[in-house]
Amino acid sequence: MPNSKRTAVKAAEKQQNQRIDLLRVSIGGKVVFVRSSEIKEVMRPKPLTPVPMGPEHMIGLANVHGQIVCIIDAGSVTSLPPCHRDVAPRTRFLLLRHAVMHVGIWVDEVSKIQQVDHSLLANLGNNGDSISRINIEGAECELLHCDALLH
Repeated sequence: MPNSKRTAVKAAEKQQNQRIDLLRVSIGGKVVFVRSSEIKEVMRPKPLTPVPMGPEHMIGLANVHGQIVCIIDAGSVTSLPPCHRDVAPRTRFLLLRHAVMHVGIWVDEVSKIQQVDHSLLANLGNNGDSISRINIEGAECELLHCDALLH
């Protein structure tokens, strides 16, 4: 077999065996998965400054590492239930990856990292929707597309 074909076959095998990490979180009591690649940092809640007359989904602003970060309720802009806005021991902020904006989402709990085969997510085609339905280990689940929240 020529070298270029061997390289192509190895690349295809590598992609076939590729696993993607999803973070399992709870928002408003509902279990949701988020691609770990969309998350910059998971952190304990910081004090928030309310924004008078701000949009309903904006919970407040936080100073994180010297940056002003807008913390939002993903449940207010998606079909998810609203987050519990009371800080509890398991409450976390997920700071999202974005080249320009500094945005985080409030989650009630972070449970675990779940690895799934890349093919499970490759064919989703969310069409700009912020939520997709996926099947993980025989259970129907929801996947939050954080990029869609930022557009």
